[in-house]
Amino acid sequence: MHLVKTYQRYTFFAAVVVLCLLSLALLALTGWAWIGVAVFGALSALGLYDVVQRYHAILRNYPVLGHMRFVFEGIRPEIRQYLIKSDQDEEPFSRDMRAIIY
Repeated sequence: MHLVKTYQRYTFFAAVVVLCLLSLALLALTGWAWIGVAVFGALSALGLYDVVQRYHAILRNYPVLGHMRFVFEGIRPEIRQYLIKSDQDEEPFSRDMRAIIY
């Protein structure tokens, strides 16, 4: 069971590498495949760096996908303000009361 969980952590990174290799194979058919090679190649390089770095355990354990944590952490106040809090929460005043005052 532990071994299966270990491989699940790297699934997204493996998918990015496979998509990069697939884009390289498609270069023989179309010139537009350079876009995929550039995007997935950059993500593969980022994932490889994440695996060998020693500063962030989240990035080492979840290469490429671990960066989403930092993105969501950066936009957390906006998510709370617009999606989670309701108009009736009174901390210190509800949004309806503030609208009346404004």
